[in-house]
Amino acid sequence: MTRTWPEDWDARKRGENCWFCRNEFGDPFYVGRVGNAYLERHSIARGHTIVVFRDRHVADFTALSAAEAASYWTDVHTVAHLIEQAYGPCHMNYQLLGNMVPHLHVHLVPRYLDDRAPGMPMPFEPTEVDAAEFDRQFRRLADVATSAG
Repeated sequence: MTRTWPEDWDARKRGENCWFCRNEFGDPFYVGRVGNAYLERHSIARGHTIVVFRDRHVADFTALSAAEAASYWTDVHTVAHLIEQAYGPCHMNYQLLGNMVPHLHVHLVPRYLDDRAPGMPMPFEPTEVDAAEFDRQFRRLADVATSAG
């Protein structure tokens, strides 16, 4: 067998130098029971958000207790509603991958009637969101979260 995954994969799964554990995102626009929601600075759609499991390193969804899993999915559900209220997408994609950063997180990718891949997953080709636009999107989501709160 020829190894194709990175040599440091096992260390990543253990949480060594985990970008998410170090909270490299800045402030979340929503703090849930066990997850924080961050607007993506390198986005594939307006309102693209990740919900990161917090308080400890968890590489796989199956490492959660049943209660933690229920709380986490409740947080994801709440954040999806916030994005729907803020942007009115026609659909929402939920991507739980962890192939680059093995720390439990879900990408919420709002889909719009004019997006570039109707009926298919959005190509994962993130582009940096302009700082002023990022601030506008962040404030909008934070305002919706506060009013829903």
